Amino acid sequence: MNESDDTPPFPADRRRGGRGLAVATGGEKQARHQHDQEVFHRLLALHAEIRRELHRTESGIRSLTTSENPEVVGLLHDHVPSMHRRLQENFGLRFWDPAFAELFAQHDKVQMEVTLLPNGVLVEECSDDPNVVRLIQAHGQIVSLFSARGFAQAQEASPLPEDYRRVLV
Repeated sequence: MNESDDTPPFPADRRRGGRGLAVATGGEKQARHQHDQEVFHRLLALHAEIRRELHRTESGIRSLTTSENPEVVGLLHDHVPSMHRRLQENFGLRFWDPAFAELFAQHDKVQMEVTLLPNGVLVEECSDDPNVVRLIQAHGQIVSLFSARGFAQAQEASPLPEDYRRVLV
């Protein structure tokens, strides 16, 4: 994974435990969430300037998201690694949205590689679990719809694939 910033998301003095993971206070998580939401909303507002290619693979997806607008590229460079980190930490969002709730519930079965490019991001997301592969592919399509439709899509719940077996009830 290539990320522009390899520093921990929180100050080093907040690190605990043998795994080297930072422990966030409620205020830090709230600030991160607010920042992530602001970046996402700006990307939705600028969706017409985003180009996205989505390719399904046997084990997931490969997506290329680019823009000629330097502001959008900067937002993508912020947003995509941040969403990857949130997935790794199980720091969920869009809890009202079935596809996002399920994706975070299955976060430990998702592998993701993010590569920052001069004009955007390349993401490879996969799983060894065929059920999670369906979910990853559905999520990839949802993100493509965010890029195509902006706020109109973000206001809608994201459908789960018909053959997906839910883990949340």
